[in-house]
Amino acid sequence: MKTNNKTYHILLGVLILFCITNCTEEFKLQTETFEDIIVIEANITDELKHQVVKLSKTFRFEDDNLSGEKDAEVKINDSEGSEYLFQETDLGVYTSVLPFQALSDRGYTLSIQTNDGKSYISDSVELTPKTSIDKLYAERIINEKGKEGIGIFVDSFDATGNASFYRYEFEETFRFVAPEFNDFDLILLSDNPLTVDFVRRPLEKRVCYKTNPALDILITKTEDFDENRVSKFLVRFIGIDDYTISDRYSILVHQFVQSRETYEFYQTLKEFSNSITLFSQTQPGFIVGNIKSLSNEKENVLGLFQVSSISSKRIFFNYRDFFPKEDLPPYFEDCNIGAPRINGFSSIIRSGLFLFTGLNDDPEQGGPYKLVEKECGDCTEIGNSEIPEFWEN
Repeated sequence: MKTNNKTYHILLGVLILFCITNCTEEFKLQTETFEDIIVIEANITDELKHQVVKLSKTFRFEDDNLSGEKDAEVKINDSEGSEYLFQETDLGVYTSVLPFQALSDRGYTLSIQTNDGKSYISDSVELTPKTSIDKLYAERIINEKGKEGIGIFVDSFDATGNASFYRYEFEETFRFVAPEFNDFDLILLSDNPLTVDFVRRPLEKRVCYKTNPALDILITKTEDFDENRVSKFLVRFIGIDDYTISDRYSILVHQFVQSRETYEFYQTLKEFSNSITLFSQTQPGFIVGNIKSLSNEKENVLGLFQVSSISSKRIFFNYRDFFPKEDLPPYFEDCNIGAPRINGFSSIIRSGLFLFTGLNDDPEQGGPYKLVEKECGDCTEIGNSEIPEFWEN
């Protein structure tokens, strides 16, 4: 399962809403009251793999730092008597000792015991019906805000009529080029007199790859439709001026079939995360999931145990596939090229913030060497030069 911190941050917002009393006067963003609450993220799927459970603790608003729950005992039991043990592989990250997959017609229960002796247990949850992504595709569109770009869409259909609630996650990977890459790096030999030399800059610093996870809650339902068909559901919009699509782009989309209860849980989280302000005058109550404390029935638990069927698809496209004549989008950074004069040149080079990008042919406009921000001449400052295993040219 591919996991990230987005659910934790959303749940943090829910906690803040729960803890802070109504307020209309100006105030400092500091936690007045704080409740130490466990946060549980667990989504077991029908993929045969090492499944993952994440445990953390809530943190104060001003800290903005996740606190992983370490040294816990985590296990999952099914209704047929099988037990799946988990081991901590990173702070707060628990991975099943053996790979396994969720099977239909079985109930699964998550059990947790923390290192301070607290115990938690989930409701019994069954695997949701299997529905595959029929089509994942990209189109040049203008969105509802009038902005031009690329829309990534999903089509899916459940002929059995048993799957009505869906959630989507995606992971995007893009190739990009450092716009001010030069074949040579300038190295400083002496300050006085100023003496420099040139060495080859590794070619691997010209083209890089970067992967970003989804940040939004993407859910939809079909229960009110004549048939269980997801048609042209927008999972991602990328503006024409976004450098992530400037060269070659790939997106991997995961479709999770969910229960009604899970859908409603995520719907509530989505409403909270999309609120104009977390500190609105009307404060909603605590979101209750399907995990409870065995140690203290009054203890609040943030999180949800899910058992979901999953379907995944990946697509690739190039910028020129959709924008054959348009200028490329601007780079991530403003690449300001300057030619600093000899006085102070050594300290600029030693700062490590700038790279050589060419010779200055106009001595009246500065020193003999042009420099640019490091991110503009070395792509590894932003991404990774290693080609992903799944990449297709």
